[in-house]
Amino acid sequence: MNPFVVLDLPPDCTDEQVRAAYHRLLRQYPPEAFPAEFQAVQEAATALKTERDRWRLHLFYQPAETESPMEVLRKFSKLPGRSRPPGFPAFKSLLRAAASAARQPADK
Repeated sequence: MNPFVVLDLPPDCTDEQVRAAYHRLLRQYPPEAFPAEFQAVQEAATALKTERDRWRLHLFYQPAETESPMEVLRKFSKLPGRSRPPGFPAFKSLLRAAASAARQPADK
């Protein structure tokens, strides 16, 4: 679930936009009539609540079918000839790749 898609918000949304989208969708999907949709809206709004939460999603969100950045780093460190963890440039490259993947649509 990509919370930006659920709430129909751009990646650079503000706290006020998140709140407005949440309230708009609550009126559209009341919990008594649409429990599954209400749950999805609730989770998306919680995930995007603060600017810090949105940045965390930009940097680390991966669709369910991909590996997490930490899993990629763990596999990289176990490659033959790697006696110690990768240095800062490799880790920075990994974080940039994760952020780039987070901006890609999930259906690709």
